[in-house]
Amino acid sequence: MSMKRNDRSRRDRTAVLPVVPEARAAPRMAATDRRMQLLEASISCFAEYGYQGTTTARLARAAHVSEPVLYQHFHSKRDLFVALIEEVGREVLREWRKAIAPLRSPMDQLRVLLRLNPATTDPRTRQLYRVIFAAQAQLHEPEILAALRRHYEKYAKFLTQVLQRAQRGGFVRRDVSAAGLAWQLVHAGIGFALLKPLEIPGHATPATVEQAIGLLMEQLSGSGSGDA
Repeated sequence: MSMKRNDRSRRDRTAVLPVVPEARAAPRMAATDRRMQLLEASISCFAEYGYQGTTTARLARAAHVSEPVLYQHFHSKRDLFVALIEEVGREVLREWRKAIAPLRSPMDQLRVLLRLNPATTDPRTRQLYRVIFAAQAQLHEPEILAALRRHYEKYAKFLTQVLQRAQRGGFVRRDVSAAGLAWQLVHAGIGFALLKPLEIPGHATPATVEQAIGLLMEQLSGSGSGDA
């Protein structure tokens, strides 16, 4: 009799308990999305600690993941840094293409590109380029140096194509190769980016920047030299 009462009592208690659904694990991030998240988070980490001072533990913390998760996508800090250089290069070229797409004149395209220095105009990539410039001076790792060569070569190739169109239209001097002119623009962009953080009076004011762009455009067109 008492056993029946206890069974009924247990049934009564369980009957009023709410049905709790099984907890579901949070959806896992797709591999490509996780990779991009790790690259994005690494920018501020490299900017704060430099390449040498950045560790995989710090990179993992910055991305709010464990080190094993980091190693699922990148074999090492160097591997991640190389991937970051490549991704930023792709991103910059996408922005350049987007910026010049509506413009028909190659000279207008060049003026726009001269104002889109990724090492100075975008706060996010500006951080990374400070790390890149420091890494160039400090590192002797072949993989990183090769990645940097490819990085700058892609910029020069893009600018060469724009300059070739301008040369065919008679807007840019033809006594210098388009590739040679493209590298001069890359040199100018890097030099400006190296000095700008020093905040030298008169170096990077809006007026001096416009003057520099004007001078570069004159050099490209060959104004005053008789070359068109």
